[in-house]
Amino acid sequence: MGGHSFSHAFDCFAKLHSWSFEDTETVTFSSKFMHSYFYNASVELNDIWPAVFFGVEEPRFGMKDRMSAIMHSKPSDTVEGYDNLNVNLWDFGLRTPDRSEKMLLALTDGLAFRGVGSESLSTHYFAFDNLSVTTNGTLSSAHPKYIPGTKTTVNYYIQPNNMVSAKGKLTLYKQEYGSTSVSEFFEANIPNINYMHSFSLTPNYAILFFNNCHFKESCVMSSMTKEWRGVSHCFSWDDSLDSTTILVIGLEDGEIKMTSKAPPLFSLHHANAYEEEDGSIVLDMPAFEDSSIIQDTVFQTMTILDQEARDAYKATFVPPRYHRLIIRGDGMDAEESTIPSFLDGQEYPFDFPLVNPNYVGHKHCIVYGMDSPFAGGSDRFSSGMWVKLNVCTGDVKVFSKKNHFATGDASFVPDPDSDDEDGGVILTAWVDGTADEGETYFRVIDAKTMEEVATVNFIEEEDKKIIMPYAFHGIWLGPE
Repeated sequence: MGGHSFSHAFDCFAKLHSWSFEDTETVTFSSKFMHSYFYNASVELNDIWPAVFFGVEEPRFGMKDRMSAIMHSKPSDTVEGYDNLNVNLWDFGLRTPDRSEKMLLALTDGLAFRGVGSESLSTHYFAFDNLSVTTNGTLSSAHPKYIPGTKTTVNYYIQPNNMVSAKGKLTLYKQEYGSTSVSEFFEANIPNINYMHSFSLTPNYAILFFNNCHFKESCVMSSMTKEWRGVSHCFSWDDSLDSTTILVIGLEDGEIKMTSKAPPLFSLHHANAYEEEDGSIVLDMPAFEDSSIIQDTVFQTMTILDQEARDAYKATFVPPRYHRLIIRGDGMDAEESTIPSFLDGQEYPFDFPLVNPNYVGHKHCIVYGMDSPFAGGSDRFSSGMWVKLNVCTGDVKVFSKKNHFATGDASFVPDPDSDDEDGGVILTAWVDGTADEGETYFRVIDAKTMEEVATVNFIEEEDKKIIMPYAFHGIWLGPE
C-alpha cells in the first residue's frame, strides 16, 4: 500500500523534442487506471480499495478488509474480480468489442485477462473461447512469447489438482494472431506447483526452467488470520533439491526433445535462448541463489523511502548474476557459467533483461537490464541504473543519474535504418527524486552509447503530477 489516494483517472500527453525515428515524433504516456473492480470501488471510497500483493500491507488491514482484498484479488471469470493491476500488455491481434481499435490484453501470473483499448484505454473483460480460470487453473505467465518470425503467441498455464494438493498439470498452448481461441500442444503432470514467471522460445523449441520455488494455493485462504504474513508466505524454496529440471519441448509436435538438469537457481526473467548449429541450446537469464527476493522487504514503501533501510538491505542483498546454461543433449546436465558485468572494478548485476526484439530466439551479444535495487542513495528516492552488457566481449556500459530512480521494465525500439544489434533506443520511466514528492517522466537512452537522447515532459492536467511508484511491469509488447 502506498501513501497516495486517487479520486479519478487522468491522462497526460508528452512530446519528444530532440529525438525521432522515421514517422515517430510523439509518444503518449498515460496514468489512466484500468476501470476494474478495484478502481471503481476506490472512486466510491475516494481512497484506495484494500488490496494486497506479495507482502504484508501497511497499515495493517482489519479482518473484513483483508478478506475482501484476498477474495477480489483471486482470478475470476467475472469482471468484478481479479484486477491485473501489475501488468504487461500483450498484442494477441484482438479488437475491442465495438471493433473500433486494437485491444491489448493485460497479463499477470494469473490466467484471467483484461482487454485495454490501445488508443482510448477503455477496459473490457475478455476470456478466450476455450480458456478460463474456472476450468484451466489460476497460474500462468505475464511473459508470453511469439514464435520467432511469426505472430503466434505461446504461453502456459498450471492447474493445481485441488486446493490442498501440491501436484498439478502443466499445459502449453498457442494462439494464432487474431484468434479468440487457443490450441493446446503439450501437457504433463508435475509433482509441484512451480513458480515459473517466464520461459524462452527458439524457432523450434519451448524451454522451461522449473524453479525450485513452489506455490501453495491453499495457503492464501488458510492464512486469513491475525498473523497474516502476506501472499509471499505461500511461496517456498525447496532447498532439499540440488538441481533444477529443464524441459525442451518441440513447438511443432509437442514432444519432449530434451530433459536436462541445472544448478538450483531461481530466475524470474529469462533474457533469451537460441539454437546452436551443433544442436545444443543456449539459455541466458539473470538468476538468484534462491527465491528469498519474493519474501524480502526491499519493495515496501518503508524501505524504498528510507535511506538507512535501503543501505541496510544492500549490505546483505545477494543480487542476481547473469547465468548461461548450455543444454547439449537429453539426460545430460546443462553446462553452467556466469557472465560478469564489471566496469572499472564495479559490478553491475541486473534483472529485467532486455534484448533487441529482432534477436529474440536467435543468437545475441547485447543484453540490457536494470541494476539491482538501490544502486545509489538519496534522501527520498534511490538512484537507479540501466546496464548494457555485451556477453560476447564482456564490455559494459551504464546509464545513471543521481537521485533519479528507474521504476521497472523498459522497451527497446530498433532503429529501422540500422543493422546494428544495439541500433535503437531504450524507453524507460523514471522518478525524479529531487522533486518534493517525486515526479515520473519518460527517458530515451541511446542503446549504443547509453547516453540520454531526450526526456518526455508531461503536459499536466489540473496541475497534477504523475507520480508512479516502483513497478515491476507495464510495457506493451507487440509483433509490429
